Amino acid sequence: MKVVFIGVDPRISEMALMSVRLRWPDTMPLVSSTASEGLELVERVAPDVVILHPDFTDMSLAQSIHELRRFSNVPLMVLGRQGDEMEVVTSLESGADDYIRLPCDLTEMTTRMWALIRRVGVAVSHERESPLMSGRLLVNPATYEVFLDGQRIALTSTEFRLLYLLVRNRGTVVSHQAVERALWGDQSDSSGLVKKYVQRLRKKLEDDSREPRWIASVHGVGYRFIGPTPAAQEELQPVLAGR
Repeated sequence: MKVVFIGVDPRISEMALMSVRLRWPDTMPLVSSTASEGLELVERVAPDVVILHPDFTDMSLAQSIHELRRFSNVPLMVLGRQGDEMEVVTSLESGADDYIRLPCDLTEMTTRMWALIRRVGVAVSHERESPLMSGRLLVNPATYEVFLDGQRIALTSTEFRLLYLLVRNRGTVVSHQAVERALWGDQSDSSGLVKKYVQRLRKKLEDDSREPRWIASVHGVGYRFIGPTPAAQEELQPVLAGR
């Protein structure tokens, strides 16, 4: 397991590394004090997860995440400050997969990191699942790619998994709790994140929550995918062959 720490204070990185090694004793840590060096490191070594703490000065938090997402879909966790709600929003809207407020105890960090790193294994299992096409929308788990009207939509790994979960369960209401379990595991504290990810997904799909074409909210319960019924596998072959 390769983990890249970007701009992480030595005391924080030691705690974070301890959290990872509780689950993966053979973890290889790679540390960079600046965002630019960290991005180069990610591109060169292709890590399994990136832990980012925005105490660097060469880039803004949003810019560093945007630059990372230009070339990598690696699971990304931001370690931030208590009470800075704007930083939470900035991180998630820019493309982070999770955000942990510091200080926090080792148990919480271990649980959240475990849930995040576990997605690497989930991504591999998705490769055996069939692509889904709903009208103008194509969702391909083998490549973690989404196309709308033939144009590729750039999604983070969490956004992709959320969309795939909803499309696969088309017509059925997926509760907030079910989404949380699927994305972050049973033990993670992810309250409030589901709504933010749905908002990001709608924005990228150009979907209006007031008159939705793809994702409808069921007040107090969860979300329901309302696009056309996904096409059968044989109907997809000509489409996939053209990619």
